[in-house]
Amino acid sequence: MWFLGIDIGTTHIKIVGIREDGALLPVRKCRTPVISRDGLTFHDAQAVWQTLSALIAEYSQSEATACGPLAAISIGTFGQEESVAVNSSGDVIYPSLAWWENYPQAALDVETHQWLDSQEHYAVSGMRSRPNQSPERLSWIRQHHRDIWQHIEQWVDFGSYVMWRLTGEWRACSSQVTHSQCIDLKSMRPHEPTLEKLGLRPELFAKIADTGECCGEIRAGSLPGVALYPGASVFIGGHDQIVGAWAVQSHQPTNVFDSIGTSEYLMVLTPHFPDTAIAWQLGVDIERTWQPGEYVMGCATPSGKIIQTLAELLYQGDYGLLFNDLLEEGHTPGLSVSVNEDEGLGLFSLHHLNAGVRPADVVQATLNHIADRAYRLLTHMCEIGGIRPQDAVLMGSLFQRQEMLEHRKRRWQMPLFVSKLAEPVATGAATIARESWLIATNQEDRL
Repeated sequence: MWFLGIDIGTTHIKIVGIREDGALLPVRKCRTPVISRDGLTFHDAQAVWQTLSALIAEYSQSEATACGPLAAISIGTFGQEESVAVNSSGDVIYPSLAWWENYPQAALDVETHQWLDSQEHYAVSGMRSRPNQSPERLSWIRQHHRDIWQHIEQWVDFGSYVMWRLTGEWRACSSQVTHSQCIDLKSMRPHEPTLEKLGLRPELFAKIADTGECCGEIRAGSLPGVALYPGASVFIGGHDQIVGAWAVQSHQPTNVFDSIGTSEYLMVLTPHFPDTAIAWQLGVDIERTWQPGEYVMGCATPSGKIIQTLAELLYQGDYGLLFNDLLEEGHTPGLSVSVNEDEGLGLFSLHHLNAGVRPADVVQATLNHIADRAYRLLTHMCEIGGIRPQDAVLMGSLFQRQEMLEHRKRRWQMPLFVSKLAEPVATGAATIARESWLIATNQEDRL
């Protein structure tokens, strides 16, 4: 038998299998399908499912063909900010606007947005209000597509939709659903005052389940061409950042993670509910982890986008030249950098550029600022989470570069370890599937 982990990401869908003995099988991936409407980019869950199911069928007959039948699946996906509207039959009737896109006009009134962004509401949801979240996107559909609005039965993220296609059961993962701002983070129940203010039904959101819980058995015929082990099931995965952190921590235990891709996402795990007054001021997200009663604080910086911009602007896209300059002995007198919180004002700003400034000066000043900003956030997040950071684990391709690692070590002055997992989200999901299945079948001694 074998077990499958799925990573539905912004640009790629990735899958990886794990054999019964725990050995990893090769990774397979393909592009995440997108559609365009009115100049905006959308993800359609139906198209994602068709692409994914075909990829799984190919995988079962190639990489996993010698392993026997499939026993369990788990899924990690991009955030709940990307959700689709489905009708009572489960048909997708409105796709998901990509998380980096916004509609041309706001649909929420100013008063409601300010209330959702208030410190009072943050203490409930753990999320500041942003235009890519459920309240804004549901309000847009209601205002601009009344015919569709009347037929919406549920609002589900991509992991929930795929689990339904596999099992016929609707579930929402606890590390995803609080992104909607409609769920009480402590009780993990729908927050009635929020639903009332937004005019939403609690049934709009699926039943909430924690990472590792069983969603249901895989229905015969849901994966044509894939042999299923008797009782083959789907187990809850979750938010891709959480699933990836789970995989990494199983190899390198820590409370601090820094994951860099297009965006740099700093995470701090804590068994304590953080001080929301300070966390609100910092603008961090608070969500559930894979452990009941445990929380993770997360904060994003567009570091990858900034580094890409510098490489294209100053080095004709040559990252090697950029990183060579990062560690060059030099000075950046008077040059200062600021990361813009509102990306509508641009990614970042450079100040006080004097005559004779070199590309190396700009690179060093910018990456120094990014690293120092991340360290300040890390320090504050650990303080409010009651954590004393001993070290941090770095994830993502940019941290595989020795120059980037050395630069962070110099700026942070603490032990840093780079994760060797090539695909932590897909690997984490596969491991969740295997371990959850062994626990469910009373074979914990094989973990």
